[in-house]
Amino acid sequence: MDFDTLWRVADHARGGGRLSAADVAFVRDAVPVDLETFPHLNLPKVVRHPAGFSISGAPVGTFLRSGLLIAGQKALGSRYGGSRFYEMVERDLAFGIMRSHFHHGYPKGTHCCVQCTLAVYPVLQAGAIRYFNCAELATQVLRLIEEGGWRFSRPAHPKLVRWALGPVAETGLAPRQ
Repeated sequence: MDFDTLWRVADHARGGGRLSAADVAFVRDAVPVDLETFPHLNLPKVVRHPAGFSISGAPVGTFLRSGLLIAGQKALGSRYGGSRFYEMVERDLAFGIMRSHFHHGYPKGTHCCVQCTLAVYPVLQAGAIRYFNCAELATQVLRLIEEGGWRFSRPAHPKLVRWALGPVAETGLAPRQ
């Protein structure tokens, strides 16, 4: 799997830019083939994100799902053009978020840890999970980040926070540091 291309396409999609034909083909054709065993993947232990931070352990999978949904939504449409692969990714991430709330009692919209929650925030912000009121959950997660609630009581990696919050961080609503 070409993570660098996925991160680039997902970030471009987040920024509202139009994807090139090659990027659409990558998302539509190459990714589902490269990840045909999803969700049973052998992911690298560490991945370097182009935004200047490293991801390791379980968050690698969450960042992968996040990037896939953001890129897939832009390339294929709001409901992934009926792609079974992207619908499976959407369902898998949704169940992970719901499990965090219902089984572990974590705040709605959060995931298992700070890194995974920051990976999920852009997906919620993009409204990329049809099973949720994503706008409401994104607002709740942003409030936790800003107010230092839940696991955000300690400052998170600033580059990771800047990437996750994207345009929100630029408006001065960045979390406590």
